[in-house]
Amino acid sequence: MELVILSDNYPSDRIPNKGVFVYNLIQELSHYHQISVIAPFRMHHLLKSKFIGGYGKERCKVYRPLYFSFSNRKILGLDTGAWSRYLMAKAVHRCLIRLPVKPDIIYAHFLSNALPGLSYVQKHSIPFVIASGESGYAVAHSERKKELQCLAENTSHIICVSETNKKGLVDLGFSENIMTLIPNAVDYDLFKPLHKETCKEKLGISSQKFVVGFVGNFIHRKGPNRIIEAIKQLNDKDIQLVCVGGKGGLTPNDFTKSIPPVPNYQLPEIYNAFDIFVLPTLSEGHCNAIEEAKACCIPVISSLGTSVETQIDKTTGILVNPLSIHEIAEAIQKLKNQPAARISMEKNLKLKIGEQSLKNRAQKISSLLTKTAKEN
Repeated sequence: MELVILSDNYPSDRIPNKGVFVYNLIQELSHYHQISVIAPFRMHHLLKSKFIGGYGKERCKVYRPLYFSFSNRKILGLDTGAWSRYLMAKAVHRCLIRLPVKPDIIYAHFLSNALPGLSYVQKHSIPFVIASGESGYAVAHSERKKELQCLAENTSHIICVSETNKKGLVDLGFSENIMTLIPNAVDYDLFKPLHKETCKEKLGISSQKFVVGFVGNFIHRKGPNRIIEAIKQLNDKDIQLVCVGGKGGLTPNDFTKSIPPVPNYQLPEIYNAFDIFVLPTLSEGHCNAIEEAKACCIPVISSLGTSVETQIDKTTGILVNPLSIHEIAEAIQKLKNQPAARISMEKNLKLKIGEQSLKNRAQKISSLLTKTAKEN
């Protein structure tokens, strides 16, 4: 089956860490279908240096139509984001109409990537599947309600990663009858337990340090600076914080090692240098970083009142109020000072290895895509 993927969140040699969860899934799907990926690329990203070693093996045909981005700002009443979205949509449409083979089905990752493909889907009556794993639905600006209504009318099926996503989509006007819940998953061949002391040594960290790990953008929603404030409260010189990511900034301190974004294949050794993984996030669809940490058998501290509650329980980690510095600090201290509790969580995580398999998820999605294409 000829499958076209629409996603502006896809890695490249210049941004190897971008959209790796999309990349991993698409590579698995390529075992079942002929896949073309349309990944619109912002012109200014051409100024970035290419990453030596690339982002990984590529089994699909990838098109990267260029467009100029005006970012997403309000300037003197003007919405520059609207200009950027318009130019991205034009770039995607140009690429679609130039495809050598008409697709049997189109799969868009997130609503923001579905909208640029809408006119092509309508004109050619092609089955349209959307994967929705957004942490929220900021795409639903009031001026885009007509677009979203049209999208809802022309969508064949939606893959949701959590009940939170399903509810958010229903609120936007999409029918629950065309939704299937398939949570995000992890590649257990890549993410697995490794020798911790060796991994710490590779990062230049003493094996005597208690390593608190964070992976994600350095933004308020993800909460790395709340981790920093919590560690400051503890005032424990044996604690080392390692933050992997970008987009934002970290509060200056003398106990944090900051690592810029890296390709997905380099992450397992970093995860395995962590004694615990901490993510005081305010909202998620279904967090890929948590699944990766779990696969490496790293106990997790994360957030009450979010979809994370479906990923972590008291046997594998600790759930806290993500805005409470005191609760974050208390949870870190507990897992540092009670190694028996930490070891118990690690053992429980080992028993769960394989539960959220990327291969199984790809098989489910492949079957759904094939069925949808036949029925439409």
